[in-house]
Amino acid sequence: MISDLHLGTRTGTDLLGRPEIRSKLIGWLQNADEVVLLGDSIELRDRPLDEALTVATPFFEELGEALAGRRVTLVPGNHDHQLASAWLRRRRDEPLGLGERSLPQPGDPLGLLARRMGDTRLELAYPGVWLRPDVYATHGHYLDCHNGVRTFECLGRAVSERLVRRGGYSTPEDYEAVLTPLYRLFYRVAQWAWAWHGVRLGKALIRSVESPERRRSRLEPGMRAMANVVEALGIGADYVLFGHLHHPGEWSTRDGVRLVNTGTWRGANAVAASVLVRSERPPELTYPLSG
Repeated sequence: MISDLHLGTRTGTDLLGRPEIRSKLIGWLQNADEVVLLGDSIELRDRPLDEALTVATPFFEELGEALAGRRVTLVPGNHDHQLASAWLRRRRDEPLGLGERSLPQPGDPLGLLARRMGDTRLELAYPGVWLRPDVYATHGHYLDCHNGVRTFECLGRAVSERLVRRGGYSTPEDYEAVLTPLYRLFYRVAQWAWAWHGVRLGKALIRSVESPERRRSRLEPGMRAMANVVEALGIGADYVLFGHLHHPGEWSTRDGVRLVNTGTWRGANAVAASVLVRSERPPELTYPLSG
């Protein structure tokens, strides 16, 4: 399982945009029974949708060839939430559970990628997926609703939360009601270059007033916020795997749930991690590019 690939970043900081790194990861994944892409796999906030899918296609083609008929499960996150939007609209009258699976339809963005993967099956799962009865995986973007760190995302969530005026969080629909309007706005902005540059400027201004020490200290508040998500949704798992924070590591909640963050594959200083889930052993953080 890997997360936060951010394929197609306009700044070119996605590691898998480099063929030699992509080849090494694909070789490492080729013996897996299933590969889970745990959110922010495709960067849909930096460029129009068609461009982003085109840039991401080589990775999906090579992964499909390597897995040869096995399954790839894609769990959308905040940067690629649009990959789930058509499916969410089709089922809007049905309650959203913790681990819903679906096959992409021909007109869906994922449908375009599924056709490029040969006989490897591409499935959508949202807002997460059960890998074993005791192991649950989700991107982790719901934690922004409990996180007081002054990131661009959390500040936007605070505004959306006031407009929506929700009474709290206890179901996936509660989180989606606050976050989906925000993600829809960011996605629409990415379709116009001039607006995208405005958003980048806003992010830069927020970062300019944040000290490096504060940026480095985001991990612990993020882990606490993720623990709040686990409690609010009643996720009955011994292990919860998630991305979003871009810092691979492990942490235990007060109830003994083990949280495992999967890191990121974006940025010059990224620690490119993955999580290996076997049939009985605890999930294991691994580093495919090491050695």
